[in-house]
Amino acid sequence: MIKKLLIVAYFGCSTDVGLIKTIEKEGDTSQTTVVDSQDTESSDTDSGIPVELNGNVGYVNYYLRQVACPSCVGEAQEISVEFVAKFFENTTASHTEWIPENGSCTDQLLITVPSTNKINMGQSINVVGMPNQFAAYNQNNEYNASVYESMYDRDTIHNINFTDDDPVQFMSIRGFDTIEPYTMLYVDPSYAFAAPIYRTGMTFSWTPYGSDSDFMITIAVYTPDGSQLLGYVACTSPDQGFMTVPGSLLQTFPSGGLAAIHMARHKIEKVPYQPLGGYVETHMEWEVVGTGRMQ
Repeated sequence: MIKKLLIVAYFGCSTDVGLIKTIEKEGDTSQTTVVDSQDTESSDTDSGIPVELNGNVGYVNYYLRQVACPSCVGEAQEISVEFVAKFFENTTASHTEWIPENGSCTDQLLITVPSTNKINMGQSINVVGMPNQFAAYNQNNEYNASVYESMYDRDTIHNINFTDDDPVQFMSIRGFDTIEPYTMLYVDPSYAFAAPIYRTGMTFSWTPYGSDSDFMITIAVYTPDGSQLLGYVACTSPDQGFMTVPGSLLQTFPSGGLAAIHMARHKIEKVPYQPLGGYVETHMEWEVVGTGRMQ
């Protein structure tokens, strides 16, 4: 399933163009797993012998996306919340290695999913927050759920409960009170794409800020009629409340091009999970998608 595929269709045009595709790697990667040295050992409850935890044995993605003008970008609704979890045999591969290194930019962003040997953890799993909870159901040993926005518990510890094994725990995140330029959040298709995106360099800002998450801005640029993707730029930074996308990467795009702007928080943690002998990679995402025009 291609989850992070955003379709952009300019109001009044009949042509759809894709932004970023997710592809599955055929083999493992060589990325070294980053672990907390305090958590590298845990007790085997049966033998009492310390068991070293190595590598990744699971991936949990809790993803909220808010689209300012759904009809402008071919989306059916303004807000969507998706939960995906999978567990697998130990691997050094990471599901988040596609995110650019903090403080860097790229014009070659490609979202990749490593190939893994998935493990069946039962017909369903229960995700318990406070006060809400929901069930995610097994589809080819991958657990999926679509969640109502009203059931998303912000900044809340959640437990993923299994039938027999110990739970996996993660902390959710929250979104934004303000985003600038505000005009990129226009909801009416007749006014969308009004925000000027300066080819000499473009600064965006947001509140609240200062969390331990990373921040990523992706600008996808299309022809003025929205019929063709011209390219995209993605930059990352700490959650510091502002980011400037450099003109050296934007000046290659023509004036008048349509832009889809993705502003997203990413919080990635490694949670020790004794039953599978490794770490579960938890990935919290909160993304807002706006529109603009290159100038």
